[in-house]
Amino acid sequence: MKYIAKRVYNNNVVLSENKRGEEVIFVGKGLAYGLSKGDTIDLEKAEKTFELSRESNQKFIDLIKDVSPEDILLCERVITYIKEQSNKEIDDSIYVTLTDHIINMIDRIRMGIDFDSAILLNIKSLYKQEYYIALQVVKILRKELNMKIDDSEASFITLHIVNAEMSSNMMQMYEVTTIMEGILGIVRNEFNITENNSDSYDRFITHCRFFVQRVVNREYLDKDPSTYEQMFKVMLDLYKKQYSCVHKIADYIEKKYNYLVEDDERMYLLIHLVKLTS
Repeated sequence: MKYIAKRVYNNNVVLSENKRGEEVIFVGKGLAYGLSKGDTIDLEKAEKTFELSRESNQKFIDLIKDVSPEDILLCERVITYIKEQSNKEIDDSIYVTLTDHIINMIDRIRMGIDFDSAILLNIKSLYKQEYYIALQVVKILRKELNMKIDDSEASFITLHIVNAEMSSNMMQMYEVTTIMEGILGIVRNEFNITENNSDSYDRFITHCRFFVQRVVNREYLDKDPSTYEQMFKVMLDLYKKQYSCVHKIADYIEKKYNYLVEDDERMYLLIHLVKLTS
């Protein structure tokens, strides 16, 4: 199939359409040199083809039209690596958010500007798999760019990965992380637990992530009370200390985020907390 130039952004980036009428972005060094709208694109010069969702497409074009093709392709390789390593679906929005972050990271490191990553102190324990992938991304960038990049960058990259997994926006992601840190603070204050590699800890974190996402999105579980009421009453008698902790978590959520934590949510939190602390 021949691809016709729909719009030329610079010598390296050109927009076209596939046979379904969907926009396609071609990137390659000198690919669009001398090219005009309506000309046939020389696909042998195209180093990468991007077929993103409609929502991400225009944002990505606006982002990369002033970026070198080498940096664009490096970001694409990193995102491909993330997709290969993750066991979750990665939304196309990562092409915009992570590419933007990496380009800005390169600029600020060259200018000697450091970000304070202290606000992301718990990222490693909250998102273990994503953090590990992000650390490998830092190593790739360090090698490819021949640049000193601190491991603390992995915390920021982690948030972009999680953001793309949850199909949320970055402000929402920060809010999710802040609430989770608050929950973990309550649990650590009540029980002598530390970050570890136990399955119970990982399951508790995973449950909290989905619970907090519901809080942020103002969503509630649709459960029939008769399916859990009896079990919940039994657990309240057996695990008074754990339920006291759950009650404090619910109180924190209700007062600070104006979200009523109903009994079904409390029971699931209690189940995971019991497994974590028993």
